[in-house]
Amino acid sequence: MKIRAAFAAAILCAALAGCGFEPLYGEHRVAGGPGVVAELSRVTIRPLPDRQGMRLRQVLREQLQPRGVEGQAQFDLDIALTTRVDELGVRRDATASRANFTLTANFNLNEGGQRIYSDRVQSVVSYNILDDQYATVTAQADAEERAIREAGQAIRTRLAVYFVKRAKTQSAKAP
Repeated sequence: MKIRAAFAAAILCAALAGCGFEPLYGEHRVAGGPGVVAELSRVTIRPLPDRQGMRLRQVLREQLQPRGVEGQAQFDLDIALTTRVDELGVRRDATASRANFTLTANFNLNEGGQRIYSDRVQSVVSYNILDDQYATVTAQADAEERAIREAGQAIRTRLAVYFVKRAKTQSAKAP
């Protein structure tokens, strides 16, 4: 039984090694360039208006630059946020009992004043609308925080994928 498990593990490892799987946030370098983590740390995040924007900027700074900006910032991240609340469930007295909070972030990554990448992320988080107003306000604030964290993680992931693809493209062009 142990031999079969060891054999299956060996086959799985061989399959993963052959499929081209690479860790996204590893310190691997393509063509001698900086790794993804170093590239993300050189992104400056422009200030955003409103409380939600300031919170998203803080989340992104924690995720992109956990040790601060390394060296001189090379990239500039510009984000536009929109939010929407959709009331879903309806009680017998025609009041809402459930809502979706939708946060949409359109972002552009610039280098030297030129847009080099742009994308859009959206996070939809549900919460209950309760009879107690304080509980509803607390639930909505929690939903906003969850949506901001999800959007921040999605932006970080998309930027990381962009930097990996960019490094591979540049290494393919190099002689």
